Amino acid sequence: MVEFTKGQYSQLLDDEMWGIPDYDYEQDYEEVLKKLDDSDFFRPFSERLLAFYNDALDDSLSADEAKSDLQKRAGKSLNRNSIANWFSGGTEPKYGDNDRRNMFAIAFALKLDCEQTERFFNKVFLDKAFNKRNVNEFIYLYCIFHKKTLLEAESLIDKLSNLELTNAPLEQTEHTQFLAATASKDLSEDELINFISEHPHNFSINNTAAKAHKKRLLERSTVGSAVKSGLAQQEYERRKSELADEKDASGFGGKDPKSIDFLLYMIMGVDYVQKKNDEVISIREKFPRKEISNQFPDKQSLSSTDPSSYVLRKEIILLYFYDYWVSCFLDGQITGDYDDFTEELNGILYECGFSPLYVGNPYDWFFLYCSSCVADGYTPLDRFRGILGSE
Repeated sequence: MVEFTKGQYSQLLDDEMWGIPDYDYEQDYEEVLKKLDDSDFFRPFSERLLAFYNDALDDSLSADEAKSDLQKRAGKSLNRNSIANWFSGGTEPKYGDNDRRNMFAIAFALKLDCEQTERFFNKVFLDKAFNKRNVNEFIYLYCIFHKKTLLEAESLIDKLSNLELTNAPLEQTEHTQFLAATASKDLSEDELINFISEHPHNFSINNTAAKAHKKRLLERSTVGSAVKSGLAQQEYERRKSELADEKDASGFGGKDPKSIDFLLYMIMGVDYVQKKNDEVISIREKFPRKEISNQFPDKQSLSSTDPSSYVLRKEIILLYFYDYWVSCFLDGQITGDYDDFTEELNGILYECGFSPLYVGNPYDWFFLYCSSCVADGYTPLDRFRGILGSE
C-alpha cells in the first residue's frame, strides 16, 4: 500500500485524469481501462479502510494491527472473520442493510462524530451515510450526534420495533433537513421514540428528491416535451448518417424512441462502435472493478420505482452525464464546460442527499475523465462510447 499525505491521493487521481494523452484514442482507451482495474491506482476497499482508520486514529497501523484493534473495539458487534477479510482484501462489503449496519458499527467503534461518519461512508464505503428516512439510520444519527454507543442505538431500535403503533392522522411530508435537525436536538430517548412513532409517513418514504431528479432526467431523454422529442431521439436524428448500419438509419434500431431501451442504446453507443462477432461485451467484462460494474444502471434499474440510494446515485450520474453532453452537442457547443458539468451535477447530488463526485471512486472517475476529453468535433460522449466499445 502506497502511503499518501492527506489530500495527496485525490490530487494524484485528478492529475492522472488530465494527464492521459489524447492523440491516439485506441491507446487511450486501453490505458484508461488498465487504470480503472489497477489496485495500485485506485485503492480497493481494504486500502481505503486502512487509510481512513489510520487517519481517524492519527496512527500508522499495519492491516493486521488495525484488524486486531477493530476486533477489540467492536467486540461482539462485528464478526471477527468479516473484519479480517475487510483488512486483508478477502471480501468486500456489499450495499444491503446488513453491510450498512456493519459500517455504522465501525463508526461507533472508532467513536466518529457525524461529519467523520459521513466522510467514512463517502470515501471508504462509496455511499452516503445517514438515510434520515430509514428509522434505524435516523437512530444511528441521533446516537452518534449525542455520543452514545452502538449498544444504546440498537436498544432503541429494539424498543421501537416492539411498540404497537396506532394509526396516526395524515401528516405532512417534512423536509429531510427537518429530520436531521430533530436528531440533533437535545431529546431524551423517550422523546425520540415518540417523535418517530408520531411521524410514520415521514419514515415510510425514501429518496424523494433523488427519484424526482431521476424522473426528470429520464423524461428529458426519452419522452421529451410537447415541443421537442427526447434528447436520445434528437441525437439519433442528428447523427443517423454516422450509424454503422446504414439500413437502419431511420429505424431507431428497431426500438421505441421514447423507451429506456432506446435511451440505453444511444448512451452506450451500440451503433457507433465496432462489435466483435456482433456481441456486446458485458459491463462486468469491460470493467472488472466492482465499484463500477456492481449495479451499473440498466433497463431493470432505470425502470424501478424504488431503487436503493446506491443505485440512484449511479443512475443520476449516468443520466446527467448524457443529458449535459448531448445537450451541448445538440446546441452546437461541442466542447461544453467541464467545470460547469461537475458543478451542476454536484448540485443535484447535494439536493438528493448524496455525496459529491469523488475521484477516488472509480465509477465517478470514469465519468469525470470522459468529461475532461473534449476536442474539436470530439465530445465526452464519443470518448465514453469509444471506451465501452473498444476491444
